[in-house]
Amino acid sequence: MMPSTFTWLDHSEHDRRRVLEAVDRFKETDTRDELGLGSIRDTFADLLFPGTSTIQTRARYFLFVPWMYRQLHEKRVTADKVTARARKEEILLRDALLQSADTVGVLGKVAGAALKRLPSNVYWQGLGAWKIRLYPSSQQEYHRYFERLHTADEGGRDDDGESLDGGRLAPWHLHLPPAPDTFPEGADFELRPDEARYIAERICFSAPRSLLAFLVLRGKTVDADYPWTHPQLAEFPAHIQELLHHGQLLAESLHGAALLYNLMLAEELPPGPHKDERTETFRQELEAWVNELQPRGDALSRWKRADFWSLVQQHTRVSGATHRFVEQWQEHAPWQSLLRAADDAAVRRLVRDRERQLKGARARLGNPRALELWNGASGVGRLDYRWRSAARILMDIHAGLGGRHARA
Repeated sequence: MMPSTFTWLDHSEHDRRRVLEAVDRFKETDTRDELGLGSIRDTFADLLFPGTSTIQTRARYFLFVPWMYRQLHEKRVTADKVTARARKEEILLRDALLQSADTVGVLGKVAGAALKRLPSNVYWQGLGAWKIRLYPSSQQEYHRYFERLHTADEGGRDDDGESLDGGRLAPWHLHLPPAPDTFPEGADFELRPDEARYIAERICFSAPRSLLAFLVLRGKTVDADYPWTHPQLAEFPAHIQELLHHGQLLAESLHGAALLYNLMLAEELPPGPHKDERTETFRQELEAWVNELQPRGDALSRWKRADFWSLVQQHTRVSGATHRFVEQWQEHAPWQSLLRAADDAAVRRLVRDRERQLKGARARLGNPRALELWNGASGVGRLDYRWRSAARILMDIHAGLGGRHARA
């Protein structure tokens, strides 16, 4: 295992909780992809913070899920019953967490027993990305072969779970820290030092060139709105700084397109106070965006977008239509004035055509029936490439690495 040479900034429990609660509020912002940038967004997010998702909350869920499945195996739960039993155990886990001192980020806090996406589903992809889950297929397939897979745990294995005699791969990493004897009863979000070291080592083993790994090893727990505003930016590796340079310029510039889209929707509302309020709100937000980006005009004009597209296309396929939309938005440079950002006919036509291209008959603009489903703000959150989810998880890991409550 990797030596534990971690450095981090100590902070009080009060400050940690304050930042966690701020993260909760931030994540309520609507960040849906209304303009078809999802593949680009996810490429940057996967390079910077692999294994994370916007609906993950706390780091210890990365242990709760494999602990639960190992317990179900020990109880000899059969494949035909594992789905129902796992759901029952995850509801019990939720109940235990709600009794703990720290309930920020409990999945299912509001939905209760009707919770649709259970923690095991929310964290399944991340567990695989971090090589905690070694079974390479879906959760559904895992349940289907549950008994046979866990029989594989009983043979000889190397450190990565590979069979020494040619048998099946073990479903979970062999060096997973043991669950508390009473789990899930008494569960809480506090990572013990051995658990924090384990998660940190899995991240650094599975994604050593990611920003996530750098921050696990050398990061400080900070309250930064975006990864490019992190106070350690100058210390980040060069390839990470390049990623953030491109990601920041995309996020900043295309935020205006989302605001304009919502302004155009507001203008099509039926006359009344709601229309007036929404229209004024989005005009003000566009004005604030212009004021923010005007000093960034030189950086945006010098942006080497050929390098940006080369980077993106190494990792995902971007349609010609998406490429054209991003390029045409940059060429219009709507941040140069509020008039151009809010009222330029060509800029508005670009946004209208983009929605029609993506949604066809479901497009809201020019469609009163579809507009009825608009909640008043759609896709207005600026791209942060999962930074807020990653920051919360890092906070838990850093707290655990400096924790004083190691399990005996």
